[in-house]
Amino acid sequence: MAPWRRLTVYATKHYRRGAELAAKPPLGCPISVPKVHVIIPTHNRQALVDACLARIFAQTAIDTMTITVVDDGSTDGTAGMLAEKFPAVRVLQGDGTLWWTGAVAKALDTLRPDFARGDFFLLVNDDTLLCSGAVAALAHVSEVNGRAGVAPVAVDAASGRAISTGWAPGSGPILNDLDRLHAAMAEQNGLFEVKTLFGRCSLFPVEILDRAGNYDAAAFPHYYGDADFCLRAGKGGFRFFVTDATEIEVVEEQAATGVHFTFRQGPQGLAAVLENMTSIRSIENVPITWRYMRRHFRGRAGANTASIAWRSLRQWRPIYNALGLAPLPQRGTPAQPQAAASRPQQTATPFKRLVRAIRKLLAPLFEVLFFLCYYIARAAYRLVRWARRT
Repeated sequence: MAPWRRLTVYATKHYRRGAELAAKPPLGCPISVPKVHVIIPTHNRQALVDACLARIFAQTAIDTMTITVVDDGSTDGTAGMLAEKFPAVRVLQGDGTLWWTGAVAKALDTLRPDFARGDFFLLVNDDTLLCSGAVAALAHVSEVNGRAGVAPVAVDAASGRAISTGWAPGSGPILNDLDRLHAAMAEQNGLFEVKTLFGRCSLFPVEILDRAGNYDAAAFPHYYGDADFCLRAGKGGFRFFVTDATEIEVVEEQAATGVHFTFRQGPQGLAAVLENMTSIRSIENVPITWRYMRRHFRGRAGANTASIAWRSLRQWRPIYNALGLAPLPQRGTPAQPQAAASRPQQTATPFKRLVRAIRKLLAPLFEVLFFLCYYIARAAYRLVRWARRT
């Protein structure tokens, strides 16, 4: 072949190869406009999911969103309301046994074949109200931070108090205090890095499922499912942030959210204590807490689980009365009710002061006794296991 012909063939081949590479986006770039797949679990909260969806459909990014509601066996007319008012919503039905984590896992299993490279999925609780630019803001923050998981700042709709949307060691006082949270974010370009994001309103890139897998509904059917997912994804290199780029309101119905809210309001009988320690609807469920701690905090699993168990046991009437505990204020209500402020102040008698002092001394003694019993039982269990092996 003549030199000029070989040169022509070589140029033509590499021109075509260059055109193919130019037409194909590099790995990691979206093939099309990324979508945000919104997932909303609900159960017998028709009014709340109605208000939540109204805000979802008012989003500036609605043209690039899909909305899926997982109706876990509602009997309050939720299905009819969704069909009538929100026909564009995809509804997945449950039988009432999915709980929160199971509903999310079912939605992700169903939607995953539709996910494209560059897409996101957004978990939203049915008691959450988003501002109109929330979805667009969260997607932008995720993109500019290496496609991290992100959640907005949240406030209680009734009181305006901060509600945590994530967790990191020692972060509780900051995430639950708006002034401290915004001060911390001012030093980090409007971000606060956390280890986990909660399901209230959290956005994730779809590729996170390739490393973390789906939500583990078998191990954590209701509580801890969101934290477990993020901690597993964190081991795969994903990062998570709470951002002040947008804010949400939470219209929380505590009685429907978890039994532990009402349980903490005063002394309880032994039956109520045991229910709080074993109910799926309790964040203080001891077996599930133990499973979670063993998976992610193995070195402190025993102490952490014992601390959670103590939260229930201290509400048992004999211990509660001995420690002189006071009911905790419900979220959204003032810590000092107005009616209480108008009562005339009574001067404490020396006897009452003595009783209070004794109760203050008893409180740490009860806790020391509880943990001492726990570690003795743990040592005895290990000794029995060792004896059986030998």
